[in-house]
Amino acid sequence: MATRKKKTVNALNDDWPKINQGTHLTVKTFEDGRTELEWDDDALLAEVRAAFLKAESVLPVATEEKPKRTRKKKDLAK
Repeated sequence: MATRKKKTVNALNDDWPKINQGTHLTVKTFEDGRTELEWDDDALLAEVRAAFLKAESVLPVATEEKPKRTRKKKDLAK
């Protein structure tokens, strides 16, 4: 589920705290080595629900199906 790339908010400068922001988790790393986690419960819940629906679905969720090739009328006349 955590397949999206994290976004580093203040990567260009040396400001503290260092902040890495993911889809549902933000990690703050402070200068003294302490880390702080902030969860986005709504985003996490939405991601888990989507994973459940995909896993329990009988229909293909994210796949494209090509239409079946049918014979043309002149091929059937032969």
